[in-house]
Order: sequence, then structure tokens, then C-alpha cells
Amino acid sequence: MRARVTFIAAALALLLVSIAAGCGGGDDKSSDSGGTTTGDKGGEIQKGGILRIGSTDQIDSLNPFVAFNAQSYIAFVMAYPILVQYGTDLEFEGDWAESWETSDDGLVWTFHLKPGGKWSDGEPLTAADAAWTGNTIVKYADGPTASLAPFLSHVKNMEAPDENTLVITYEQPVGNVLPQLQQFFILPQHIWEKRMGTNGKGLKTFKVESELPIVGGGAFSITKYDKKGTTIYEKNPGFYGGPDRPYVDAVGVQFFTNEDAMLAAFKAGELDVIDEVPSNAVESLKQDSNFVVGTAPGSQINNFAFNSNPKKPDNKELLDPVVREAIAHAIDRQEIADVVYRGNAKPVASIVAPVSGKWMNPNLKPEEFDIELANQMLDDAGYEKGSDGIRRDKDGEKMAYEVITPTGLPGINREFEIVRNGVDQIGIKLTQKALDDTTAFEEIGAPDYKYLKFDLHMWDWVGYFDPDFVLSVETCGQYGGWSDNAYCNPEYDKLYEEQGVAVDQEKRKEIVWKMQEMLYNDRPYIQLVNLDYIWGTSKGWDGYEGKLTGYAKIPWTEVHQVG
Repeated sequence: MRARVTFIAAALALLLVSIAAGCGGGDDKSSDSGGTTTGDKGGEIQKGGILRIGSTDQIDSLNPFVAFNAQSYIAFVMAYPILVQYGTDLEFEGDWAESWETSDDGLVWTFHLKPGGKWSDGEPLTAADAAWTGNTIVKYADGPTASLAPFLSHVKNMEAPDENTLVITYEQPVGNVLPQLQQFFILPQHIWEKRMGTNGKGLKTFKVESELPIVGGGAFSITKYDKKGTTIYEKNPGFYGGPDRPYVDAVGVQFFTNEDAMLAAFKAGELDVIDEVPSNAVESLKQDSNFVVGTAPGSQINNFAFNSNPKKPDNKELLDPVVREAIAHAIDRQEIADVVYRGNAKPVASIVAPVSGKWMNPNLKPEEFDIELANQMLDDAGYEKGSDGIRRDKDGEKMAYEVITPTGLPGINREFEIVRNGVDQIGIKLTQKALDDTTAFEEIGAPDYKYLKFDLHMWDWVGYFDPDFVLSVETCGQYGGWSDNAYCNPEYDKLYEEQGVAVDQEKRKEIVWKMQEMLYNDRPYIQLVNLDYIWGTSKGWDGYEGKLTGYAKIPWTEVHQVG
């Protein structure tokens, strides 16, 4: 998602709650906010207080059927129950689920839930809420619930035989059930059912932020929301994780319009955590004894995208594979990595990030930066340059286009400059159209998510270890959902369905690699760089580092189990 959701949402949520736990060794030092403290190397944890977090990523909506930004998905992880989560060594463990078993034929998954949980308004949290949420998502998967539907692919139905048991029945055996369920946010039926509207359309129009506090069943409830300011999470006394969890009383997440302002607030002691350290500040913060900087392999991949809708009325030359490949050769990815991200990024060719391990197709390589080759390709294809140096399409129109960029993506302006300078050398003129994240996504889909007006955009995807989600965004069914380029290829959709039910993981890997190769050849995106994940905390907060073997200091475990 943007720092589009997915894996970064889980990562940041884990960081948020794990730091809120304050567990682990550290200096005997209190936070300036008067919150959780830690003793020397495993000393007693002091509880209470407020954890203050800074971010340049907005909570674009508190409605799970509408939102797409990472901070929004953090909100959902914090406020709503989830069945499972990643544990240490990337193995799955229960969150609301204490245990589970699978039928011999792999069709029925039975989850045994922790009893006694309550929604933040005092209503009981039961398996019926989970069954209602799941069945609703499945029922309207081709419409209002499309954005959450990929996480329940091939689910036939859900049942709640009692308050603490959830039974999920699949249409056929599925090879990635647990990775998918990590993003199954369970909603309070007593709140959402009355918002359904005709054919479920009310699910997308429900303005959750207008009825605060949000009714949550996770570790926190959201009591204040400000898209352009500070959002407050307060401890849910009915959290199924136990009365001592989380350790802090509240968390405040403040949105900043630029990295410099956020960094200044962090250095001034006004924040305890910044969720992404600007690349140009990493070394200076590392040398300051007041801060801790953590780095880890990241799953964010920044990209350059084409409108791939064959029905778009204008600038159809951008559908030409030759034009797309020529532009790919005109972008200096290494310069983006070195200049914009100070070496904390690497050129990539696939939408699946290297952090996904075996799921990334290693045979795909970034197109070589070669201006001469790109020019020759366009010359051979008949796109001639005019006297002004700008090429003309087959109708004699200038090849000049707007590129939509989201203001919430750090580094995007400098990235655009590098892209523009390279593409300018092949006779194609680009101008930047910077918009806030919500407006940018609406412009991409306009009108009414028919994808008829935009030509190009630059943004990013952030995937999970499992590749299913980030591959799902390119399916035909995500028009009006996750799709941000209107790519639709029935052959690709068929492969997506096949990988989802491939129980043999080696067979699934072959399909996933083939899907990536198809995207590489069709180029709905030109993948640019894969960013490292870098976060910073003040020395008074600790207990979140080094939990995953092979991924030192990645705060990606214990979403809710903050002890």
C-alpha cells in the first residue's frame, strides 16, 4: 500500500506496540513524556504514560474498506482483533487465536479464541463478530469489500459454533492460509451491520472517524483522529491480551508534512519515535547518544507506473511496449539509490521484494541505464523528435505527460527529478503533479475508478513476506480496489488463482515467478528501488530490537502480545 500498506503496516504496528511494551534492557531512563521506562538489562518495567510517534504517512481513513496508507493499516492492527501474527523466526503464532487445527482434506480450519475479550464499548467480543466480518467480505468481494477480499481468497464461509470457536471453510485447499489471515481485521458486528446499506455499499461510505471513539477490540481504541495532525490511541481495558497489556496508557501519532519538521521535533524531544528516519539523517542520529537508529531489509519498492487501461482515450502511445521499455532504460535507478536514499536502497526489477526470499524471481534484472539504446528504440519505432527536441506520437502530438506523485512519500520529489532528467534525454517531457495521497489515488482512478484520465504516476508498494497480496493488486478484480494502473490480464489472473491454491510450495513458487516475469514484460510498472527500513527512537524506549533470526533489529513480532 502506499507506503501503501501491507508489510510495513505490520512492521510499524509491531514497532509501535513493542516499544509501548518497554520490555528489554536499556538505560535506566524515563521518557520525556513520562511514560514507560526500562531498567538495566531486564529490570522492572514501569507502566503508564504516552508514547509519542512522528510520521510523514497519513491515516487516510479509519474505514478498512477504503483506506490504503500504511498508517491506516497500523490503526486497524491496533484497534481490531486479528487471528494470527508473525512470531520469532517468521513462524506464525496466535494473536486472538490460542490454537487452531486443520481437517485432513485441508478445507476446514478451526480456530480456538482467547475468551473474555471485549470491545472498547463494553460489548462482548465473540467468534460471531469474526464470522460476520468474514462472510460479509466474501459476499461483497466483487464490490465494496474488494480491498480486503484478497486476504480471504477461496473462503467459502465462516461459522461460529460457540463464542470462542471460529470455523473457516475453504472451497479448496489453500497454500497460504495463515499469511492471508494476518490481514483479516475483525470488525464489531453490532456497529458495522447497521451500516451495510444496499448491496453492502454503505460499508465504503461509513465515515468511521465521525463517530469517535472507534469501537475496537484490539489493544487500543482511537479516541481522537486528525488526518493532518495527531491521532490518539487509548488502552482498551477489555483487550484479550490481558489487563496488563499494553503497558502504556496511550499512543499519540503525529503527522508531519515533511521529514525536516518531523526530524526537528524528534531532536527537540517532542517525539519518542519516528517511524522512518530520513536517509540524510541516519548517520548524524547514529552518532548522537540520545537516539537509537535501527535498520533492516525493507519491503518497500518504489515504482513508475503507466495507465494500462486500453480504453483510455488519450496518449495511447504509452500502451506501446517499446515506449515503456525505452523509458525504463532512461531511468538511472542507481542514481536514485545513491543520491536520494544515500545508499539505503537498491535497484530492483520485481514487485516482490528481496526480503520475501525464495518468492522473488531472481532471474529478473533491472533494465540497464542506456540513453543511447532508449533513443534508438524510439527512433526505430517511428517516434520522431520535433525541432523542440520533444518526440511526437503517431498522430503528431507531443509526447509530454503529467506524472502524479503523492506528497506523503518521502524522497518522491528528488526521485522525480532524476526520472525527469533521464526521460528528457530521450525526447519525452514529464511534468510533476504533486497531490496529497488521497487526492492522488482518486485522480489515478478518475472518473469513478474507470482509470480513463491519468497517464503516469510514481508511488510505491510495500509487501509482506508472502507474495500473495502484492501480486493481487494487479488482478482485474482490483479495479476500484487496490489497482493503481488498471492492468488487467486474464492469463495473469488465472495464474494468481493457481498460486493461491498450490499447496505444494515449490509448485507455487514456480507460478509466482512466472507472474513476476509477466509483469516485468508487460511493464504496468517500472520497478525502481527497494528501500531499507530505518526507524529511530529515543534512548528511553527499548525492547523491540533483534527479534527475528537473520533480520537483526526488525520490530516485526508481537503485534499485540506486548509483554
